[in-house]
Amino acid sequence: MSRIELPQNVVPRHYDVEIVPRLGALAFKGQVTITINILEPTSVISLNSADLEFGSVELRGIHGIRTGTPVVDLGSQRVNLHFDELIEAGIYDLAIDYLGKINESAEGLFVTSYDTPAGRRQMLLTQFEAVAARRFMPCWDEPARKATFSVSIAITASETAISNMPVERTESSDAGLRFVRFQRSPAMSTYLLFLCVGELDRLETNVGGIAVSVLARAGSAYKGQFALESACKLLEYFNDYFGTPYPLPKLDLLAAPGAGGFSAMENWGAILYFETSLLMDPALSTESDRQRVFVVVAHEMAHQWFGNLVTMEWWDNLWLNEGFASWMENKATEHFYPEWAMWLQSESARQRAMKQDSRSTTHPVVQEIESAEQADQAFDDITYRKGQAVIRMLESYVGEPVFRQGVRTYMKRYAYKNTRTDDLWAEMTAAGAKDIKTIADDFTLQPGVPLISVESAANAGDTVKLSLRQGRFGLDQGSQQPLVWHVPVIAGSVPGGKPPARIVTSGLDPLQVDVAGALPVKLNLGQGGYYRSKYSDASFGPLAKVFDELTPGDQLGLLYDIWALGEAGDMPVAGYLDLSRQINTKAHTVLWSQVIETFLSIDSLYWGLGGRPALDKYAARILGAAFARLGWDRRSGEPDNDAVLREQLIWALGRLGDASVVGEVRKRFANFLAHPDDPVSLPSAIRQPVLRVVGLTADAARYDQLYALAKATVDPVAKDQYFVALASARDRDLAKRSLDIALGNDPATTTGPLMIARVAAENAPLAWVFVLDHLKELNAKLDAIQRVTFAPSIGAQALDETILKQLREFIDVNVPPANKAQVERFYADAAFRLSVRDQRVPEIDAWIAANG
Repeated sequence: MSRIELPQNVVPRHYDVEIVPRLGALAFKGQVTITINILEPTSVISLNSADLEFGSVELRGIHGIRTGTPVVDLGSQRVNLHFDELIEAGIYDLAIDYLGKINESAEGLFVTSYDTPAGRRQMLLTQFEAVAARRFMPCWDEPARKATFSVSIAITASETAISNMPVERTESSDAGLRFVRFQRSPAMSTYLLFLCVGELDRLETNVGGIAVSVLARAGSAYKGQFALESACKLLEYFNDYFGTPYPLPKLDLLAAPGAGGFSAMENWGAILYFETSLLMDPALSTESDRQRVFVVVAHEMAHQWFGNLVTMEWWDNLWLNEGFASWMENKATEHFYPEWAMWLQSESARQRAMKQDSRSTTHPVVQEIESAEQADQAFDDITYRKGQAVIRMLESYVGEPVFRQGVRTYMKRYAYKNTRTDDLWAEMTAAGAKDIKTIADDFTLQPGVPLISVESAANAGDTVKLSLRQGRFGLDQGSQQPLVWHVPVIAGSVPGGKPPARIVTSGLDPLQVDVAGALPVKLNLGQGGYYRSKYSDASFGPLAKVFDELTPGDQLGLLYDIWALGEAGDMPVAGYLDLSRQINTKAHTVLWSQVIETFLSIDSLYWGLGGRPALDKYAARILGAAFARLGWDRRSGEPDNDAVLREQLIWALGRLGDASVVGEVRKRFANFLAHPDDPVSLPSAIRQPVLRVVGLTADAARYDQLYALAKATVDPVAKDQYFVALASARDRDLAKRSLDIALGNDPATTTGPLMIARVAAENAPLAWVFVLDHLKELNAKLDAIQRVTFAPSIGAQALDETILKQLREFIDVNVPPANKAQVERFYADAAFRLSVRDQRVPEIDAWIAANG
């Protein structure tokens, strides 16, 4: 498939852009002068453009000024500038005056509104990834068209402006405005350009000569202290790891009120975060919030190297940005906070990727993107989480020192340039990573999940004779088409003490392996490989008996594998249910998180079925034992992950209808209403799960109380917490109210879609009909990716054959062909969940009847 790109005959070198916003009109006036190199004579210059209106166009060079005529091509998001005569090759300045739109969704130049004690305020921001810089200025909006940028913007006296680089100068105008001009940036891709204007406060420090700051709406910057401290640690860590110092003079972390279809954006030198991913409010934030802040800060800062300094050449190699930043977020977090066990915590996200990768709707990590306008479809769990898992597996295979040396030489060789995946493997190979390209190509250039099966296992003296077979794990017919991988497999005897066997399987024939020690044997020891493990009945039984002797990572891997195999019908679901009963209340918190996740997933299958009370009663009894150990209140000195598990258990037990938890939640909420200014009445450590359970189980009176709190508070984060809690209501009439509120003026523009998604978790058919009836209004609140995926994601949550047919029709009629592959996974997920309900729920019912 050939790419659809702008012509290669003109190369941008530098953009000098000046913006005058007109917030009241949701518009802005723009003027850009682009220094270009025309490589061969032409009479037409083509740039990307979307939602821009053009005024004068002038080309200035040694032969004087030539006037161009702009011809807009809406279908291809281009403007073609026509000149009356042929323009010779050479360096020119292309000056364009234009008008643009200020959006209310997080796309292009956009505005977010928020309440303050002094009234409603607005913040102006940009979001250009993947291809929205063209909504800000006419440009070559492709990642390989790197150039330098000089930006100027008009602001009022009370406002602060930030961009990628420090301020160069500020000038006053006769209209009472100030024009802020920023220093010239290094060469970078258009999607990394950034601007913000608002009433901002700043926390600032210095790390090795780099000014590091957290900026937030006035009065909130103090909540960024943890993020600032984290950024300082991470800057030193990344400077050392990558062997290339951070190249800009400053690094700003900006907290924006509201929400979007993303948590943060890695703009070079000026990273955009939504507040809940950057700020820690002592009255509102939980331990899981704190951990998320560190992880998201680490992810976006890793991008300053992987993505910003060295950028993928085209969107088909997006994983070079996102897969590596996802890998590094955990690697860095594990370095600073090993007690958080972030690799184990992130296993849930990897499992989502494996589930997507186990269907015919999957795609390779390196996928074909025909045009830049299709780039949004690359932002999914395959790119992020499968990419992360493959990198971790490869690092483990070649060894950390070799892998790191390959990364360092890659950074040095390709700084300020663009790359393809093979460029990275070449540097790894040169660093001594033998066979890395062979293995990596199998996992990045073809889709799917390998399945490594134990066909037989027998003791033979001081070794175990294993017979392994490679296959493919698939959840539908299309995903079971045979493929072959070179799979690094680690197999070890349990309990440990003997060195494990390390082999690379390839081909479909059985492979004989000797493992030091005695039975039983665990595959994927350490849970670092990207594959499913399947055991014969004879080998699984002994392994289950020594479950307590496995490391938490191996316990976690075994639980996920047998549940996935049970869902697919490759083994009885009783295998998972039996194993989950063996988990001790004092077991690692990630094991309980996995059980919570699976029990709630099973509970969702029972929507509308008579067996739900029996299942929920059993699940609540199992989870209640773990909660009894933790209690309601955080104890001094307790592990951080106990606090995270407490949050998860309160929400899970509330959703399962545990009477004692629901009763205590209501008691604590009533105490909070009576003493709203007392932080002890509803401690931040449990605030969010308590509010969500209040909303979930609300009657009309409690719903009104939550609604009143939501409308009264001026803090954007607290407001969002209340509105999302409202949207959790199971009661159908209250859910209808939440849907109407979601599209009203009370919540922030970007909160409405979050509320609708929350309603869908408990009332999916209701939310689906609402979305279809209000699609035009809803699309105005969504960004480019959400406009394609949001409605299908809501329909996919309904376990209903009729809605499945409606979802099929919606995708066929409403989704552009270029985005079909991106949304087909929602239909596949809904169809699979229906099949699991029909085929596995009877098995679960029988097991509950016998064991519950």
